[in-house]
Amino acid sequence: MADRRGILVPLIILGFIFFSPDPGRAPANRFEERPRVEDVIAEEQRSLSVLQNSSYGELGSDYGHVLNLTGLEPDRGYAWEALPKIKTRAQEQLEYALGDAGRETLQQGHGHPLAAALYHNVTGYVHGKWVRSKLQESVPIPLLNLSSYAPEGPFGSMEPTPFGRNVTGGDGDVRLRFHEKESTQRNDANSGAGYITGISAEMTVQDAQSGDEAELQVRGVYFADFGQAIMTTTSDKFAGVFMLPQFALSEHMFTAAKSLMNESVSRTIERQVVSGMATVNPWTADLDGSISSPFDPPNCELIVYLQQLPPTGTTAAYSSALLSFLERELRFPTGAFLPPAPELRFSMLAFSPDCGYVLESKGEPDYVPQEGKHLTGPKIEVLYNNGRHHLFVFTLALGIQMVLLMRQMREASTPSTRSRISFYTIAMLALGDGFATMTFLLISLFIAGLWVNLIGTAFLAFVSVSFFGMRFLLDIWTVQAPERERRAREEAEEERQRQERLVAVLERIRAERLARTAAVAASGDQPAPESVSGVVTADAEPPPPPIANQTVPGSLPLPGTAQRPTDTGATPVFMPSDQEGLEPVTQPATTAPTALTVAQVEPRMASFGSLYARFYLLLLATLFLSLNAASWPAGPRRVYFTTLGLLYLSFWVPQILRNVKRNCRHALNWEFVIGQSVLRMVPFAYFYGFKNNVVFSEQGYYSLSLLAIWLWIQVVVLGSQELIGPRWFIRKDWAPPAYDYHPVLREDEEGATMPIGFSEAAAADSAPTSPVVERRASLGSPVARRSSTAKETKERGKRIFDCAICMQELEVPVIESGGSRDATLAGGLLARRTYMVTPCRHIFHSACLEGWMKYRLQCPICRETLPPL
Repeated sequence: MADRRGILVPLIILGFIFFSPDPGRAPANRFEERPRVEDVIAEEQRSLSVLQNSSYGELGSDYGHVLNLTGLEPDRGYAWEALPKIKTRAQEQLEYALGDAGRETLQQGHGHPLAAALYHNVTGYVHGKWVRSKLQESVPIPLLNLSSYAPEGPFGSMEPTPFGRNVTGGDGDVRLRFHEKESTQRNDANSGAGYITGISAEMTVQDAQSGDEAELQVRGVYFADFGQAIMTTTSDKFAGVFMLPQFALSEHMFTAAKSLMNESVSRTIERQVVSGMATVNPWTADLDGSISSPFDPPNCELIVYLQQLPPTGTTAAYSSALLSFLERELRFPTGAFLPPAPELRFSMLAFSPDCGYVLESKGEPDYVPQEGKHLTGPKIEVLYNNGRHHLFVFTLALGIQMVLLMRQMREASTPSTRSRISFYTIAMLALGDGFATMTFLLISLFIAGLWVNLIGTAFLAFVSVSFFGMRFLLDIWTVQAPERERRAREEAEEERQRQERLVAVLERIRAERLARTAAVAASGDQPAPESVSGVVTADAEPPPPPIANQTVPGSLPLPGTAQRPTDTGATPVFMPSDQEGLEPVTQPATTAPTALTVAQVEPRMASFGSLYARFYLLLLATLFLSLNAASWPAGPRRVYFTTLGLLYLSFWVPQILRNVKRNCRHALNWEFVIGQSVLRMVPFAYFYGFKNNVVFSEQGYYSLSLLAIWLWIQVVVLGSQELIGPRWFIRKDWAPPAYDYHPVLREDEEGATMPIGFSEAAAADSAPTSPVVERRASLGSPVARRSSTAKETKERGKRIFDCAICMQELEVPVIESGGSRDATLAGGLLARRTYMVTPCRHIFHSACLEGWMKYRLQCPICRETLPPL
């Protein structure tokens, strides 16, 4: 029956995919009734009417909160007293960015031209560092009733839990990705705010002290002429989008924001009513947009002020007209030659009214540029262009890797060369290409602008791993199959011998027990019973069976030349011609003790199909674990990916171990080793060393140095194995014995390593010659036919032999009789690599014999079998 255990894991994965609940559906709740969509829409319409009838200054006025919105109740305890100070600090950031013209425009409205050039479309990515604001000391700590936020359980209210997204550290990193909503934009000339549009941002706040990360989505408005964005979160306990116009810095900005939010919120509520949107909160702060459960802990709300800074640090000053033309060219390219687009620069001020913390971006004028430059990053068009260029570089690296792999496959086209290559080295290289394939396919689902480039790169990586990598693995697996079978038989034989030793010990214990039982029975008055302690003893020895060739009494004996039948002791079986009535042959019952038998241990070897399945299961497991690790805190995430990089860049370790095991010094071409080592470091150099990478990962030169040093240590070890020897760094008893093709040659033949022909040459030099000897040599003696005669050289300690492959002379170092081996150790190490001596004691050039052994493992002279290199 076929073994179907391997199908269990795919069935579990498919069952998890098909039977897992829809994340967009609300979870079933037994203890608390969630609000219906109709009730939510009614509450949104009531809040919209409050927004439409609101006036500037009703939030945080001297008469209290006039607005009847969620989050402004007096018993909430939020720190709204600090909002005027927050707005004053945001106004200071605007004045620092735009100067006096910005202050006048803020006070009097649109109409005063700004000298600073600003982007109107800020879709892109920015990142930087944040610190605690100086206003933190003046912000009162909110006194919240945590029991009112506790979810209802089966036995009443559950224990209160701390708020999520609560930043407690003193500094950290922050990242924002802007999405401009072109469907909600207007140019309100009457209000004096100028061009205004809707905006949303995906925000990530990382705490450097605790390592926690808070991911949220904020929505709001962007005043393009001022370069200021005001965004906020919205939840069941905070009506952020409905009170957002109250966060404006002036009355005309309030009027413009109120008009835009009225239009945007009305359109959203209309979609909920007409199209049947089942979303309870269309303005949720969760990035995945899922419906929160009543058991989820409450989160801190956030109000964010972002002020765009003019571009600086460029060779040419950007005017408003030039920046507008550059922005239009990036959006709708026509092929015009333009200077590089400057980065987006924003200053940030974030305030949490319920958790009471205030954060600011780190930069001028409070900090020098070396400590921080606020939030900087590329526009989305620039990021996509850079991504295309970077993908082209990675595609080029993949192409070179594939060419090197094909050249190595062509070089290792014989069984002799394939047997030297480590299967696991090529498997780790193929695993890296497979991981790149899955990663690019996954990223292409989320980045529509780079879909074609990502799919093309993923296809090239897929071709590399499936058509070339797996094919090379199959060839290596097929060639090394006899070696695995031999190793499996040896392991099975060791297991059988272990069982035999165990059975022998058990038999000895049993015999000792029987002897003790017999001694006790013999010492007593009664004879020994037939069975003692459950051990059945044998009866008296049965009489021998009758001999087949004995004559029956009364008959004549057989003649002397007649053939006698041989008694084999087997029970005769009589079978009819039609095989009817055939009964199974059973062994006769005996009372003799049954001997313990040794179970036959069959060698177990994995097939290539099972390894193929393990390869892809490991690839998927690594991919899923890496996706999960991407959401970890910064410290554990960096440790995980650095460790994963160290494991991946250890692909030369299996080859080093195989060189040690087989005493092989040259298995892979050096162009393949050097090329793969350099090209496999390209992604790590990009993510760890390049500042403007597409994922905005923090530069880690120490991690990059660790990865590079570890990889090049392996390359150096491979080179030392070829120059010095495969086993120079281990003890002799740590590896199985193997033949050395580069022995030290001595005149006294103490180690029996001198080539055939050296002794004859030495004897010929010391003995007189004769015409008979010369005639025999000319006719071809066995010695002359089998080898070349060593010749003397003018240099001491050198001998010259003839290579039977290239028919050229070969000069080798020889230690003279009585000489010390250390005398020529320094210079003879590299000289020994120029020649090779076979076990049959024939000498050749190393290059000649290596080229010969690629096709045949036989001596070119005597045709004896040679051990593999």
